[in-house]
Amino acid sequence: MNRRSKGMFLSLAGVFVLVSSILILLPVPELYLLSLICMFVGVVLIGVGGAMVKEYDNNLDEPDEDCYYCNGMGRIEGPDGFETCPRCGGTGLARSDD
Repeated sequence: MNRRSKGMFLSLAGVFVLVSSILILLPVPELYLLSLICMFVGVVLIGVGGAMVKEYDNNLDEPDEDCYYCNGMGRIEGPDGFETCPRCGGTGLARSDD
């Protein structure tokens, strides 16, 4: 099962939980708090499932800001001692195309 089908399943499950909590649990006065909790869970499931379907959740990974070649030091050890990192130019920061 791929991410899009899992997201669609979560969205449909969220719609089912939301609608059933509104139509079944909300009219019963003793289950009012449970109904509110179920509505919240349903809305969260719809949101998470929609993000998975639209593939917005893949953009949430934070990129590493340190240069992978020198580990953010700006210098690497060469045959004659320490040299400026050729990947980042000595800044220690990752390039935008990394």
